[in-house]
Amino acid sequence: MQKYSSGNKHNGQARKLALYLPLGYPNWEMFYRVLQEIEGHGIGCLEIGLPVGNPFMDGETIKKANKLMLSKLDVDIVREELSKVRKIFSSRIVLMTYAEGLENFKVKELPYWIYDAVLCVDGVQSRNDYSGVVRIFSESMSDSEMEQAVDESTHFAYVVSAAGKTGGDLSSQHAYVETIKRLRKLSDLPAFVGFGIRDNEGVKEVLANGADGAVIGSEFIRQINTNSFAAVSEFLEQMCKS
Repeated sequence: MQKYSSGNKHNGQARKLALYLPLGYPNWEMFYRVLQEIEGHGIGCLEIGLPVGNPFMDGETIKKANKLMLSKLDVDIVREELSKVRKIFSSRIVLMTYAEGLENFKVKELPYWIYDAVLCVDGVQSRNDYSGVVRIFSESMSDSEMEQAVDESTHFAYVVSAAGKTGGDLSSQHAYVETIKRLRKLSDLPAFVGFGIRDNEGVKEVLANGADGAVIGSEFIRQINTNSFAAVSEFLEQMCKS
């Protein structure tokens, strides 16, 4: 069994959060203000979204964010801005995208110091090609598929709360509990649950049900969409409360 660390457990709930933020969204000024706020709250993981034309696993909120940023980024901009992000954010950086994004932005050619892992929704990525790989785990995986995914994973397992798209509702979704139990039999790879987590209660629920962390994506984007930095700051404050 491989051994993994989920970070400094003495840093509270903030260390158990992974926040999804599309690169440059909604504009560079707001993006970096939000990034500084994330760093200031001691968030344990940042998922940087790289846009694609057809983000088929995502709900409308993230799809719209993808569409806005798709024409604003290219290979050089991505490399330059990720270098800046790394100098600001001190914890783990995971690049979240699709196979199309890996190819379009030449992620394989990025220096490993810029990011810690890729999380690609489609296809299978080799750990030899990237700084690290985060795989998605779901209730529909066979035992052999889960074993293979564990072998290919670094940092943590992204466990989806239930089948569907991002931005759904966590309530009544408990399939992830069994997925985590199956995962525990294979590895102590930290399990971070995503899809449908909207508030502090949702975070506490998944942690109480065996998760090591929680991923917040669509709801965080909605807070940014209010164009109120105060709302974003207050949201982070609430999410970090133990």
